[in-house]
Amino acid sequence: MIRALILFIFFLIVFTAAVFFAMQAPGYASFTYGATTYELPLVEFVIGLFILFTLFYILLRLFGLIFNAPKRIQSAMDRRRQNKALGNTQRGLTKFTQGDWVQSEKLLLSGADHSSSAMVNYIWAARAAHMRGDFAERDAHLAEAKKGSPNDSSTLDVLRAELLLDQGMPEQALASLSQHEDAVRSNPKIASLFANAYEQLGDWGKLAEIIPVLNNSKHVDQSTYSQIEKRVIKGLLSNSQNASNLDEIGAKYKESISADNELTLDYVSALRQQGKHELAESTISNTLAKNWSSKLVREYGLIDIKDPGQALTKAEHWVEQHTNDENLYLTLGRICNKAQLWGKAKAYFESSLTRKPLAETYAELAALHEQLDEMDDAHRCAKKGLKLATRSV
Repeated sequence: MIRALILFIFFLIVFTAAVFFAMQAPGYASFTYGATTYELPLVEFVIGLFILFTLFYILLRLFGLIFNAPKRIQSAMDRRRQNKALGNTQRGLTKFTQGDWVQSEKLLLSGADHSSSAMVNYIWAARAAHMRGDFAERDAHLAEAKKGSPNDSSTLDVLRAELLLDQGMPEQALASLSQHEDAVRSNPKIASLFANAYEQLGDWGKLAEIIPVLNNSKHVDQSTYSQIEKRVIKGLLSNSQNASNLDEIGAKYKESISADNELTLDYVSALRQQGKHELAESTISNTLAKNWSSKLVREYGLIDIKDPGQALTKAEHWVEQHTNDENLYLTLGRICNKAQLWGKAKAYFESSLTRKPLAETYAELAALHEQLDEMDDAHRCAKKGLKLATRSV
């Protein structure tokens, strides 16, 4: 429009100048056709020429408008559809943030057909379907997104794996990630998805191979990494097949195990179950010297100690600083049992019960009374222990 206006003004100026000069020097314009000659005053000729040019220009513009009308109408309709699609997409995303999954999915799908980024619409529609639990629709939306953007299939595979993991289907998630195993060490997002899948499957060995990548990732903070590593160690310990395997775990994660009493307890329990009682005893002693743990003290009493007398001396030294720990007195009673110090064992069991009644303490005391042929006391303790045990179930 501006260009046409400038052009019109230009020709108007030229025409005005031409008329002005023609009026300054009047003359005639002569045209000869065969034997016929036409003469016009120069001013009239210039005015007529301008009128003809103007009419020609107007006709040309009208012809252009008529010829391009269908294209212009189609372009206007497309813009209207795109604006409507954009509006539906924006409203759909707003509904998603508000938790209205049904309306969100509906609006996002209605905006997909005429959206310049239909893949985004289908992705968020898939998320909305996932949130409302319609996994078949979710997969259908992801398939549409993949069909429209085949070059972005890797992105969609990762998204599908993420949603499958949230659904609790780690095997299918790993299948979706199968083409991306080489990216584990370079892509923290993919590494975290593999880690999640292996954790859900309980494949602690595979997860142990990935967690160093997570440790070096800026996407996983130290606290989150420590929690993941802790679950890995607990899983490896619970599934340790033999003593050599347990030794490898202890050596590889020595620092992490020694810094966490819960991991130390799991490690010591695994050592005891595999008959490595001396290592279990030294591990508990070293840990308790730095950080007291009532549960570790209880585990100490379950170890097959070679020298109960020495162990008793060590445990009695602990009493000086932990006089109210019921598990410590339970352990002292068990050590005295191993040392065949029946009287001291009975006294320690009773001291434990005065601090906190435990079913296992009553069971130990009942067994001791029975061994000493004190059947009434044995029955009384067994009855109290059974009552406590059933109450805690």
